[in-house]
Amino acid sequence: MSEIREKEKNATANVDEQTSEATLRSELAAQYTAFEESLTIYQTIRLYWRSILWVLYGLALVFGYGIDGNVAANLLAMPRFRIDYGHELITGGVVSYIISADWLSLFTGISQLCAIIGAFGAGWLADRIGRRYTALISCIISIGGVAAQYASHGSLGVLAAGKAINGFPTGMWLVIGPLYASETAPLRLRGVLIAMTNIVSLSGVFLFTGVVYSVGASTTAAAYQIPLACQWIIPGLILVTGLTWPESPVWLVRMGNTEAAMRSIKRLYGSDKRKIDGEALLAQIQESIAREQETSLDKATYQECFSRSNRRITLVCMFVYACQFLSGVVLVQGYQAYMYELLGYTAHEALLLGLLNIAVQWVANICAWPLITTIGARNMLVWGQLLAAIALFIIGGACTATNQDAHQVAVGFMFIWGVIYQCSVGAASWTVVGELPVLRLRSKTQALSNMTLNFFQWLIGFVFPYMFNPDSGNLGGKTALVFGGTTLVGFLGTYIFLPGMQRPYQKG
Repeated sequence: MSEIREKEKNATANVDEQTSEATLRSELAAQYTAFEESLTIYQTIRLYWRSILWVLYGLALVFGYGIDGNVAANLLAMPRFRIDYGHELITGGVVSYIISADWLSLFTGISQLCAIIGAFGAGWLADRIGRRYTALISCIISIGGVAAQYASHGSLGVLAAGKAINGFPTGMWLVIGPLYASETAPLRLRGVLIAMTNIVSLSGVFLFTGVVYSVGASTTAAAYQIPLACQWIIPGLILVTGLTWPESPVWLVRMGNTEAAMRSIKRLYGSDKRKIDGEALLAQIQESIAREQETSLDKATYQECFSRSNRRITLVCMFVYACQFLSGVVLVQGYQAYMYELLGYTAHEALLLGLLNIAVQWVANICAWPLITTIGARNMLVWGQLLAAIALFIIGGACTATNQDAHQVAVGFMFIWGVIYQCSVGAASWTVVGELPVLRLRSKTQALSNMTLNFFQWLIGFVFPYMFNPDSGNLGGKTALVFGGTTLVGFLGTYIFLPGMQRPYQKG
């Protein structure tokens, strides 16, 4: 009898001890959250500069996505590429070279189909082996895919195969980079750093467009081989340095490896307790995960993303990413140089206009960062789409005319659209999807959202050449009218269904 009482006493003591630890952890987490919320932007940068740099390192993966997404359209503007890979088209006795709509659809679309698989696999793999090793695997695949593109030598089949292989890692990168940022960025800068996903992607576009402009007029194969080789930059860099990248402490805590999580926290945020209390930060992560586990004791699954309590958030996140391609980004950011040529500009002028437009968008996206914390991601996303739709209708209307003045209006509003897009959808969509899902389902919700993004990129990329190309629908810039309508759909959908954003870490 005494033994039973002793066991009951010990059990009660253990429960009391666990309750005490949970209470202490909750208090530490609340105190640390209050501390983070009290910091100014400048103070946050001074304290968390290490983690900010590591977040940017992870987001560098998206740089490669930016390059990959614009390979087809930029190469299409190169006369040498069209000669080596295309066929003759005689119009009014004038001989030109084009890539057929069939091949162009395959070339642009197959990469996105593979990216859908890559995004799905990244969410699954990152939860099992971690964010770092998932990134390293993706970079190995990318190097092989780019090698096939570089060695294609006029074969559209080999080029498309290389694009398909590289599609898997590009889909993975869009999951890994923003996911790591959402888990490791300091509270005050989390929304801005996640939004930087777009500026990093745009930087890839800018670099690739600049290289194309520099060598695109060459009459040798170097005109397109040098830009293709640019795709090796990021995967090569990550493979060489990736083992130094601290693993996400959130993932390590979820795996039950508290000691490794603490080591990662020290590498991410520094070990000086006078500046950052690593134990309190660890308690904050543990508390957030514990709260989510109170409602579900099983491992997170894709099915759970569509449960009654999570379904709306999941569908909204998927729709928000779809809005990126519903908004006409394929036309204005991807095919703009080719469109300028069809409007009467020389290849050199078209590439220069495309480069300038990307530069303007780059600056506009940076200017949009403060808006995330002032007017909010929701307002940016909703009302920006309305303005973008108006700009697209003007572009499409101007392209229905045949005079040069109307074409100049179209070019001018291509630039205006770029500013609107980067100050709205381009900046805000990444923040919404990075912060809206609960922490427990964040990797899988982001994977589903990226699968949706890649699906719409594939769908629009597949259909677009048949609408745009001279040998098919021959709509050219008038396709902006179609995108004006789809952008209005995005505006209405986000206006009705997108909730307000919650900022604190525990709620995110």
